[in-house]
Amino acid sequence: MHPTPRESQLRLKKNRILSHIFREGEASRFALARRLNINASMVGKYVEEFLEEGVLLEDARRGSRRGRVPVAVRLNPAHGCFLGIDFEALRARAVLTDFAGATIVRREVPFRAGMGRARMMETVLATAESLARRAGRRPLLSVGVAAPGLVDIARGRVVRYPLVADFTDVPVRELFEGRFDVPVLVEHNIHTLTLAEMVRGGGAGHSDVLCLVVRSGMGLGIVIGGRIHRGAEGRAGTVGYTAFPHEGGTRRMTELVSATGIVQRARDLLRTLRKTPARRALLAKGEGATLDGVVRAATAGDAALAALLEGTGRMLGLLLSNLANLFAPERILLVGEVPSCSPLLRHGLEHEFRRGLLPELEKAVVVADSRLEGYGAAFGAAVLGFLRRFPVDDSAVRSDL
Repeated sequence: MHPTPRESQLRLKKNRILSHIFREGEASRFALARRLNINASMVGKYVEEFLEEGVLLEDARRGSRRGRVPVAVRLNPAHGCFLGIDFEALRARAVLTDFAGATIVRREVPFRAGMGRARMMETVLATAESLARRAGRRPLLSVGVAAPGLVDIARGRVVRYPLVADFTDVPVRELFEGRFDVPVLVEHNIHTLTLAEMVRGGGAGHSDVLCLVVRSGMGLGIVIGGRIHRGAEGRAGTVGYTAFPHEGGTRRMTELVSATGIVQRARDLLRTLRKTPARRALLAKGEGATLDGVVRAATAGDAALAALLEGTGRMLGLLLSNLANLFAPERILLVGEVPSCSPLLRHGLEHEFRRGLLPELEKAVVVADSRLEGYGAAFGAAVLGFLRRFPVDDSAVRSDL
């Protein structure tokens, strides 16, 4: 039996209350009514229902010199928990949160070089299962998966992920549903990163934000008017496929500025130069051929690699200025290990960004690093579980929408 329009509207209002408290941490009944434009008596009724159900807890603070203080309510951390896992070519990261969004435990598992599709997915699944066992008495309410590459959200599959061999048409949701008996939500990792930044990161409280993600691959989260912009087929923000002029013709941005792209370009460059111990380590397959290895060698005085990093920074800075001029966002958030991996790269980035930015936007657009310490996509996948359980608007990432 389908709910009536009135029932749907009432449920929407109740969900907006929970969503707002989730984003803000706590709120009084008065503040909820004013911020969400819901009748105060209705807010009071809904809050009482949530308190009886154990969804909310009420703070016992009372009184002050100026009289009674509005009593705040907050989510009950023990009401359940949400698991989020993010994977890419280099690693998997997982986060288990309580019902209020606080992290219970998190874990990172690196992938071995050359790991194939089957072994990678088994590692991802095992990592998720190990964190789920840490839920204790809290019921696990959902599993969110932040998937890389081109993702078919409706079917829960990765259509194509070029950074891993044979990673095409992978049934991610089906694989997780075989291990978990709770709802499994599959979303593109760029969108979960953007969601995390807007809920608990540098985008909170803003309406127009870009999240430029540069790690093993790259992508762009676009928030316009407080809502994530997905575009046709959900493909908006595939900035890694942007063509960029380079030696010998055009190259895709992922090939030039991502962590895997930088390492490959460094190895291509070093094959033509005199070999030193540091260069030999980068040319060898395995642990030495990493972004950290490139940065260490450049910092130790390898002029060729230093120039490569600075040039990479200039390419990223040019991309940033073009994005700023095109979207005029309030904030551009830099996410992933690449933008902050080296002072050489960062210097080139900032110099080229300032050079290419419209003078009128210098004070309007703020560029900032992510504060989510690499676990943003996994945390966003966990947050997705809460927001899908209490749906308001799938694209809304501002607390008053």
